[in-house]
Amino acid sequence: MNATASPPLPTFDAAPAKTYGIKPGYEHRTVNATLEEEAGDYWNPTRLLLSRYAQYAVYDLAAGLVRERGLKTVLDVGCGLGHKLHDLLNPFADVTGVDQPSCVEASRQLLPDLSLTSADFEKPDATGLGTYDLVMSVDVIEHLLDPDMLLDFIRAHCHANSVVVVSTPERDVRRGTSNNRSPKAEHVREWNRAELRAYLDASGFSVDRHVLLPAFKVGWSRYMIKERWRLLRKGISHRYTQAAVCRVRPQ
Repeated sequence: MNATASPPLPTFDAAPAKTYGIKPGYEHRTVNATLEEEAGDYWNPTRLLLSRYAQYAVYDLAAGLVRERGLKTVLDVGCGLGHKLHDLLNPFADVTGVDQPSCVEASRQLLPDLSLTSADFEKPDATGLGTYDLVMSVDVIEHLLDPDMLLDFIRAHCHANSVVVVSTPERDVRRGTSNNRSPKAEHVREWNRAELRAYLDASGFSVDRHVLLPAFKVGWSRYMIKERWRLLRKGISHRYTQAAVCRVRPQ
């Protein structure tokens, strides 16, 4: 008797129990493809390069907030390898990065002087880290099956006057207004600006500033120059990272 193969697990859900503010009919992934088990398998040369150039403008924005407002402590929720945190914010504030264990392991080998802690943002527990003047999460929220847990994690590390910066790709700019699913396996879902603002507002955050920024720094990288030209040929602006500067509303 031949065994019957099990049907494949669904990849998308067009009618999830919760939409996180995203339009009806949008297909949310049911699998998080970002979680890496071993740092050596995940941090290939391309990702190592992107860790320096991607979302550079968001870190520059955060560094400006630190200088302008005299902020003393920074928590980077999903810091990656930490190059931008180290280079742009570490000179001006006491910074701490948190990420998955394998990512923290890889970062410690590259930046041994950076303060790092491992955590699971979808299962937030007591990290013992306390609260910070600035809590930032740069292009993390789109990777998570339940982004509510990330926002809970951020809120748990805020005091009454904390500044919060959340960034993610702007779907309409990057994919077009008719897009109904992300082509990136690592992205569970993507928001446009109105959706993200509404989701943050419904989650207890007041958005003070909401801007579009370049998704990457071109610099002298041949790879990033090619990416810039690729977007230009397709008529896509490279300013497709949306960054919301927020504060937690008192309950």
